Formats: sequence, C-alpha cells, structure tokens
Amino acid sequence: MAKFSSEKYPALTLQDDKGIWARFEGAQFETFDSAVAKRLRGLPESEGISEVGGSEPADDKAPSKRASKDDWVAWAVKTGATEEEASALTRDELAEKYADSAPKE
Repeated sequence: MAKFSSEKYPALTLQDDKGIWARFEGAQFETFDSAVAKRLRGLPESEGISEVGGSEPADDKAPSKRASKDDWVAWAVKTGATEEEASALTRDELAEKYADSAPKE
C-alpha cells in the first residue's frame, strides 16, 4: 500500500475525463493501485503531494521520485555528494541528478 499526504489541500479530489482517481481526506490518501501511486509520484513538487512512510530507500536503490527531500539528500550523500551540495538542490533536482547513481562503497 502507498500512502500520500497533501500539504496544500486537506480535502482534494483528483479526476480526469474518466472520473475520480484519487480523493484525499484530512490531507491523506492510501491506495493499493500501483497505477494511481505512480501517477501521484509523477506530480510536480509544487503540487504539495508527497509519499509518506515506506519511502526509505533500499541500500542500493534510489528513493521514489515522490520521496521526501531528506530521503533524496541522504541518497545523494550516499552516492558521493556532500551534504552542502545536496541540501542546496530541490527535491526534484536531486531526483533528476541522482536517480541513476549507485552508492559509493
């Protein structure tokens, strides 16, 4: 199960031409549908939706693109960046730059 929170909208309904595909209540949403989770992870950071819980990266795998900035900073440092370099970037910049990086031994 994937869990998401909405920082901007406590009650949020997401829909397209096929109908409602996600409904946040109390700024929270849970889904077992991997396609919905993938869609939420793909939203831009400016939408204020992030994945919560279970976003810890595996030892040798980058976090999801919707993981927190702290998770991405930790991953970037693990792959060779300094804490200062990583902290200066946004979460989306970190994901773009370090998604395909491997941890340093």
